[in-house]
Amino acid sequence: SAMADRELAAADLVKSAFGHSGQKCSAASLGILEAEVYDDKKFLQLLKDAAGSLKVGPATDLASKVTPLVQPPGKDLLRALTQLDDGESWLLEPKVSSEDPCLWSPGIKLGVSPHSRFHQTECFGPVLGLMRAENLEEAVNYQNSVKYGLTAGFHSLDEREIKDWKQRVQAGNLYINRG
Repeated sequence: SAMADRELAAADLVKSAFGHSGQKCSAASLGILEAEVYDDKKFLQLLKDAAGSLKVGPATDLASKVTPLVQPPGKDLLRALTQLDDGESWLLEPKVSSEDPCLWSPGIKLGVSPHSRFHQTECFGPVLGLMRAENLEEAVNYQNSVKYGLTAGFHSLDEREIKDWKQRVQAGNLYINRG
């Protein structure tokens, strides 16, 4: 939300989206940002810089933060890593390793539309889509409109927003102000 600690939110979003190469069942694949945050160029630059600075490499290299996928990308993930839908653009374009077709650098999409393919599809890989919501109510509606919903996360320093979000969000696991 606009009431979040934006540096912490950016760091946690990157950790959640790209840790385990986005293959963890609770990995963030979609960030729904209030308009004030989505339109904040400094916040977007924080996300881009944080994701772009992650070391991509083999799992045998302990310095690697983004490691190979467990199998080559399936149809949905490959599409998410290589194609943009109407209105989308790359904040950070993912790249595949020339040596390993399972090793992809992080990707961040801007302009994910409500009810679009990316909004409604779980990809399980190192790609994060960002949606713009006018306010918290609209953001929760977008989050609740997906068919899946194992995990949801929220960043805000406002206890009233946190209480409202906890009452309205439909997910099995809720994370507040953490990765």
